[in-house]
Amino acid sequence: MFRSPFFIILILLFCNLSFAQKADVVRFLKAWSCKDKTQTQKAEETYLVLKKEYNPNKLEAISKDLDSYLDRDKDHRLKARIYMFQVLGKREFSLILTKQDTLKVAQVIKIARNLKDDQLLAEVYALAADIDFQGGYLLYNLKALELQRKIGFGYFSFVQNRFFGASIALYRTHDFKESIEYGKQCLAFRNMKSQNWDPMVYIFQLDVIGASYIALGKYEDAIDYYKQIIDTVSSKAYNGETKELWKGIANGNIGRCLFYQGEIQQALPLIDAHLAIALKYEQWNNVAIAENSKGEIFLKQRDFLQAYSSFKKALSAAIRSDRLEDKVKAAEGLMKSFANTGNTDSILYYQKAHSGYLLKQAEVVNNGKLSSMNSKMLFDNGQRDLENANASVSKLKQTRNIIIIGIVIFAVFLLLLYNRQALKNKLEKQQIIFEALQAKAEVDKAKNSLQQFRNQMVEKDQLIVNLRQSLQKSVLENNLDEAQIGKKLLAYVLVTDEEWVKFKDDFNKVYPLFYPRINAVLPSLSSAEERLASLIFLQMNNKEIASTLGIGVDSVARSKRRLKQKLPLLEEQSLESYILSLV
Repeated sequence: MFRSPFFIILILLFCNLSFAQKADVVRFLKAWSCKDKTQTQKAEETYLVLKKEYNPNKLEAISKDLDSYLDRDKDHRLKARIYMFQVLGKREFSLILTKQDTLKVAQVIKIARNLKDDQLLAEVYALAADIDFQGGYLLYNLKALELQRKIGFGYFSFVQNRFFGASIALYRTHDFKESIEYGKQCLAFRNMKSQNWDPMVYIFQLDVIGASYIALGKYEDAIDYYKQIIDTVSSKAYNGETKELWKGIANGNIGRCLFYQGEIQQALPLIDAHLAIALKYEQWNNVAIAENSKGEIFLKQRDFLQAYSSFKKALSAAIRSDRLEDKVKAAEGLMKSFANTGNTDSILYYQKAHSGYLLKQAEVVNNGKLSSMNSKMLFDNGQRDLENANASVSKLKQTRNIIIIGIVIFAVFLLLLYNRQALKNKLEKQQIIFEALQAKAEVDKAKNSLQQFRNQMVEKDQLIVNLRQSLQKSVLENNLDEAQIGKKLLAYVLVTDEEWVKFKDDFNKVYPLFYPRINAVLPSLSSAEERLASLIFLQMNNKEIASTLGIGVDSVARSKRRLKQKLPLLEEQSLESYILSLV
């Protein structure tokens, strides 16, 4: 039968690929059979082949061959290595990990414990950390480091990644001092195992340490680490985009530090440059950081309109990047911006948003710590399970132990659930108390200010009485025109325009419904009539009102009559009682 040359080439190519794949299986199994301290190095050589020569399709094909081998050979060490290779391969090609993959990691942990092989256990702990197995990112990094230190760091190639993992996990749970400690240990491996470094891990670690120092208020230390980022990305190991982006990020954070140190003029250009770079590369978390920093500067300068604009942009960027830390800061900035403009509705809106973000941030931090504790308990329970299984002599004992462990886990779950709800309730209660105290303090402050206003009016009124008496004496002695002098005294204004503005602001805080209601009744109310109505509401008599407004008592009476005619009073109702009834 005739076969085309193309068909024959395809058959030969398939046979060649199949042969190469079989050769890889043999080579990998030989490397994975190693039991001494060179086992990690030999395993990493197979992972290097995976990274350089494989793709998702080829990974799937060799995984089937390796599974077929496990059907024939029950070697537990090889089973552990094959499972690790398969999970690492899916991570390498960004394939979604399934529940089956997490079960494989759990089985490898169990196999390594049964084999009493701490080196293999250290490797699988590192893998468990990388996939955030059972939510134990921090725990498994620390467990891997513990065993790697015991065996010797020299037998492992990527120790710095474990220190980096611990450092960033501790930063997320706001354990900043511990994050810095592990971060510095990560950087110490730069000169020891430089060939195994991912250049970006070094930059990320410098950034985490710098951010931790900023959180601790140690700005000079933070500046030092961000300068190291600038020096590092200037080398040939980093491409143009990476250089530009990270120089912008580092300069922006140096700018933040300078601002916190009071150097606003030096800080602002660096922060502006950071913002421009972040927008260019659509790095929304950095946009939020830069805009929040600008907002803080504008607040410091009391430019509340500009502050509002920056914080609004920061919140929008933070929502896009889904960074709670930036959402909290932006909402707090917006709340402060409106607090200085007296926009009550906006203050309440952003205060509620700020409280919600704070609660969620506390929950995330708390869950991170609870997750580590929970994973540790699962880890310890797993060891107890192993010991019980080895010691068991009957199925009854195994069943009993499983039931006990189930009860313990369920009890722990209930306890954690209770603690979480208790924390939420506590935070909500504290927020309610804080808001109530804050509102009461604002009202009390305004009331005190109004009382001081009245006291000042009394004092100034007494001053005029004293002046009148002195001038009357001068009239008798110097033959001055008493009527003319009285007219000038009457024109003396006791309250300046600035004082009226402050008076109205304080009055509005204590009686927020008064002005809206009187303006609703009388939309054409003039500023003079508004002042008169305010003083009537404070139950000041005609003489006090005359002194305050700098007019005569007769003028006050006439002004009251005109105001009364404009308002919808009942037949027997007085102007004073009507105005008091508005609130």
